[in-house]
Amino acid sequence: MHLISLFAHPAFLLHHWVKAMGLGTTYLLLFMAIFLETGIVVLPIVPGDSLLLASGVFASISGQLQLGVLIPLLAVGAFLGDQSNYFIGRFLGEKILKNPKWKKRLSSKLSRSEDILNRFGKGAMFFSHFIPVGRTFIPFLCGISGLPWKKFSALNAPGDCLWAIILLSIGYFCAKIPFVKKYLGLIALIAVGCLVVSVLISFFRSKKKKGKGKHEKQANEGL
Repeated sequence: MHLISLFAHPAFLLHHWVKAMGLGTTYLLLFMAIFLETGIVVLPIVPGDSLLLASGVFASISGQLQLGVLIPLLAVGAFLGDQSNYFIGRFLGEKILKNPKWKKRLSSKLSRSEDILNRFGKGAMFFSHFIPVGRTFIPFLCGISGLPWKKFSALNAPGDCLWAIILLSIGYFCAKIPFVKKYLGLIALIAVGCLVVSVLISFFRSKKKKGKGKHEKQANEGL
């Protein structure tokens, strides 16, 4: 029952988390999570939007995390992650895409990101962090294309700041609404449930697509 109460009440969970690891370590882990989401093109593992919203909520209801610290800290994490991915694309991009394993794994996401980049140009670079797929792959594609670093950074940095400000603020101020505050545990559980379902759907779609591709290859070989 104690474990259930931890997950049902995010403020209580955060209190124990901060108490166990310390405030500084909590800030560091949040920073690293945002950095890793966009910092390594082959490792888009963290739902950054959800993490920012949750961090804003926790800051509002617990008083342990400070919005004035979270905004610059996570904006810098997002910016440095984009910089890392840009330089990975610039210096290692062609090598990564020559690897059949990684090319196959990344091809659909890179194709979608390339379409967004071609369609919206500078706007895609500015708003890349607001696009779930784009935030990981647009900086990588900009690096491969040879886009000057100064031009990329000038468009990308303000967008990263805006992303952190908007999502953290939404979480922070929504948590002050009485209805949201009253049912925060239920909302958190629903959000986690939706995240798990979306991950499972993505996984099974990937498996289905992989199986279909394998079947078509065997059929072609039979011919």
